[in-house]
Amino acid sequence: MKNKRYSWFNLPDWLKWVFAVILLVLIACFIYGFNLYNAIQQDKTASFEYVKNKVVEETELETIDKVKRFHGEKAYYIIYGETNNNKQKIIYYPFSKNNEDITIVDKSEIISEESIRKGWNESCRNCKLYDITPALVGDKPSWEVTFTDESNRYVIDYLSIYDRTRIEQFRFKHMFK
Repeated sequence: MKNKRYSWFNLPDWLKWVFAVILLVLIACFIYGFNLYNAIQQDKTASFEYVKNKVVEETELETIDKVKRFHGEKAYYIIYGETNNNKQKIIYYPFSKNNEDITIVDKSEIISEESIRKGWNESCRNCKLYDITPALVGDKPSWEVTFTDESNRYVIDYLSIYDRTRIEQFRFKHMFK
């Protein structure tokens, strides 16, 4: 008796077509996902140059080092920059482009990110820190500290940028594993 080996050539034609169509659909989905990801990333940073120019026009900043985004009650661009007399500033520039909502913070008057990180490391030894970034809660400039605590809860902690007092804190418990 002959031993029949199964191979690609022994499969029925309809099954070959099914495999080919599935492969084409997977390739098309991958290409679409890649292009969608790139488009979203470009859209996130597309307005940064415009905002840099507007901030230089409307404020005392001469050079801009970094631009970030913050989404709280309102969305803001967070701009790190320097004035012509070498004072470093953080500017919260609203997405709405309303000049009355611009908040300017002098970096020499605030608690540094490194100091916040050091204090956090001392107070929460078994936690995992994700990020520390400037935020605006209401009209109060703050540090947004995101981490996982000892109880494995995801925590978003808003601390005053001036004196490290807690403004607001959210703790999220994992519901599903």
